Amino acid sequence: MKFLRTILIILFPLTVFSQNAEFRLNENKPSYFNSSLYKSNYKPYDSLETKVETNVKRSKKSPGLAFIYGLLIPGMGHVYADRFETGKYFLISEAAIWLTYAAFSIYGNWLIDDAYDYAVLHAGVKLEGKDKDDNFFVDIANYNNVDEYNDEKLRFGEYDKLYYPELGYGFYWDSEENRRIYRVDKIAGDRTLNDRLFIVGAVLVNHIVSGISAVFAANSYNNELKQKGSGGMTLRAGVQKHFNKIDGIRLKFTKWF
Repeated sequence: MKFLRTILIILFPLTVFSQNAEFRLNENKPSYFNSSLYKSNYKPYDSLETKVETNVKRSKKSPGLAFIYGLLIPGMGHVYADRFETGKYFLISEAAIWLTYAAFSIYGNWLIDDAYDYAVLHAGVKLEGKDKDDNFFVDIANYNNVDEYNDEKLRFGEYDKLYYPELGYGFYWDSEENRRIYRVDKIAGDRTLNDRLFIVGAVLVNHIVSGISAVFAANSYNNELKQKGSGGMTLRAGVQKHFNKIDGIRLKFTKWF
């Protein structure tokens, strides 16, 4: 009897310990861990359980806004209408026109500066204080010296147009040929600078045509939108599980037309 009681005392703690160990093991594993269904139904990664959908639908373009954008910056209206493949030519044209304007300005000013330096060298002209007196540099191209110029003005009674050498408005060409060379350079420089007005006109035309073309681009976009449907984009986000634990985030982006 004492022997049986001793055996029961020893086995009882072992039995309780084994049951607790089995209980803890079952807590850490899925209920089907040891079942026959485990191999056929087990999936380490569960599918998305939480989904967030965001739809971004394409909207119509305003022809009025497209015209304003294209009028301000050539090609910008086409960017707004999603037609930059056409608008890029207006942008390239704008850059080319302004480069031409810069080239005409540089070349025209170079010709005039060269003509003025030639007048200083061969006619004794003083450039100081005459930056805005273009009439003087035109007149010295048509007369050999200041005395010849003043005599003609006195004959016609144009006393307000006289030049006074003591005030720095004297000129005396050393030869008629040098005066002719100066005249050619001066006229060429003035003509080149005046031609910039045509370039400015080309800039205005490019802006207007760009705006009008942007209107057609916006209408084309809207017609295409009407034929193909609104289209849009979808963004799906969700959590990814591994053994009932969150293991990561999955994003799916879809765009349709």
